[in-house]
Amino acid sequence: MSLSYVLFEKFCFFANRVSRGSFKQFIINKILLQKKKYKLPGNFSKGRFKTETISLHGFTIYRIEPKQLAKTFNLAVLFLAGGGGMANASKIHYAAVKRVSLQAGVVFYIANYPLAPEYNVRFALDWLEKVYAELLNKYKLKKIILMGDSAGSNLILSLTQRLNEKPEKLIVLSPACGLEEGRNRDIRLEMEKYDPILSVEMNDTIAKKWCKSVPLNSPDISPEYIDYTGFPPMYFFYGEHELFYPHVRNLLNILREKKVDFKERTEPMCHDWAFCGFFPEGRRAMQEMGEWIKGDINGINEKISH
Repeated sequence: MSLSYVLFEKFCFFANRVSRGSFKQFIINKILLQKKKYKLPGNFSKGRFKTETISLHGFTIYRIEPKQLAKTFNLAVLFLAGGGGMANASKIHYAAVKRVSLQAGVVFYIANYPLAPEYNVRFALDWLEKVYAELLNKYKLKKIILMGDSAGSNLILSLTQRLNEKPEKLIVLSPACGLEEGRNRDIRLEMEKYDPILSVEMNDTIAKKWCKSVPLNSPDISPEYIDYTGFPPMYFFYGEHELFYPHVRNLLNILREKKVDFKERTEPMCHDWAFCGFFPEGRRAMQEMGEWIKGDINGINEKISH
């Protein structure tokens, strides 16, 4: 691990210890109390990007196009930010999208999907099906990639199961797995001591609001229960120091049994490390994402593992 990450993790554990866990509570409150603002950061419209704000059935999508767009690719990435289904994309998300978009030379669509507590996960998925249909009107099927982190990862997996015409690839960062009560919750409780930022209490709070009226063993919320028949190749990035680590490993074992094509990259780091540009590991991961997005288009014959 890099020195910057080691120092970050040590600080988080120290803050949790001296505050008796209130540092993690601060993170919960930040998610719960975040105002639903739909405004693209101004630095996107300066320099290397063209931007467009699209309204679709009452919700907003940002189209981010690098000025050095590889037009012959004509490829689009639909990105869904995490936040427990309760928060919009953060500055970290926007910075990561900029980095990957420039690396790949492709258009990104950042979908500000419906959020809890006003809406639940199924309402969001219904809306995302309409978004995908709009993309199909503009791009060939083989030119669409889905990408998400945390709750956004769960959404792209659940959305793909719903689709008859599935995208070309999925990039899945730190999906939230093992959300049920009982043994799965006990496993998360055991992992909590290794996680510097997430808590099981946070999971429980989010589940009550984002998953209301949806059973936690539904494929609309839990990746372990999805039918992966016909799924495209996927690239997973996840951390060994996150609550969901054992459950993500279980998910990947399910994919192996089902003979689903995927790549994986893990580090002894926290949830969503691969989207954190202030860590060198995150910057390298985002470079890999950009290269993988371009891979098939450039005629690279990749070896995908089972």
